[in-house]
Amino acid sequence: MLRKNPTVEAEIGFLAPNSSRRPIFHNLPCSDDFLPLKQHRVTISALRDKRESYKLDTHGVEILNASGLDIDRPLDLPRLTYLRMLEQIVAGSTGASCVMALGNGVVRRSERARRHLHDGTTVLGRFAHCDFSRSPAGSRLWVQKMLGAEDARKRLARRYAIYNVWQSISEPPQDTPLAFCDPASVEPSDAVGCDQVIHAPSGERLPFELQLYRYAATQRWFYFPDLRCGELLVFTGYDSDAERPQGIAHAAFTDPSCPADATPRESIDERLIAFFD
Repeated sequence: MLRKNPTVEAEIGFLAPNSSRRPIFHNLPCSDDFLPLKQHRVTISALRDKRESYKLDTHGVEILNASGLDIDRPLDLPRLTYLRMLEQIVAGSTGASCVMALGNGVVRRSERARRHLHDGTTVLGRFAHCDFSRSPAGSRLWVQKMLGAEDARKRLARRYAIYNVWQSISEPPQDTPLAFCDPASVEPSDAVGCDQVIHAPSGERLPFELQLYRYAATQRWFYFPDLRCGELLVFTGYDSDAERPQGIAHAAFTDPSCPADATPRESIDERLIAFFD
């Protein structure tokens, strides 16, 4: 049965005010981590009837229906097969001439899930953030890492965009869905650069920049309840066309309207670069 709550209230973490030190965190425990957060209770609109009107070009968020491509159970597919399918879907929906998956996707599970933090899964991002930024360290870096120097130079001379593709791999309802902040309600001063450092099993150390967000009462938050496994949430982390919505702030939250016996949310999050001619 579909829930009819037009809005819910939930806590989301935001960058704490009056922090003079630049935030930083690592994928492994580190004494240098500095991620000062403050919880705020926010009103989050539940979008049901209006969800088809949300597009990448207008809101920076779009739901793509991929149920006809046998992608409902991505963990049952060979990894490269799944990534090639995502590239095809994003290229078809955006008109990009070439789409490349970064290949650094992660599986996340609700804290209620039996396999939470097992088999390589990571914690939910319960604070307002974007995985990319307008800084070269949060945008161009990924193109240069994926491509050779000459190819990267050519691609960076044209428009390119970096997208998150989020897919629930558990049936609805989701106990910990993703909330998004309408980019039109975010002031430039709300976003703050944050360093993240990934220590790969190979020993490689990869530093890059993402964005955290300060809380503002004027921010408008929304979410899409009851996503099906064949639906893909695509949202823009960065777009070299500065006029397009991007830097979409998002966070996981506990949906108070979700039944207590609902299946714990499990999801997969991939990142892709789209190049346009």
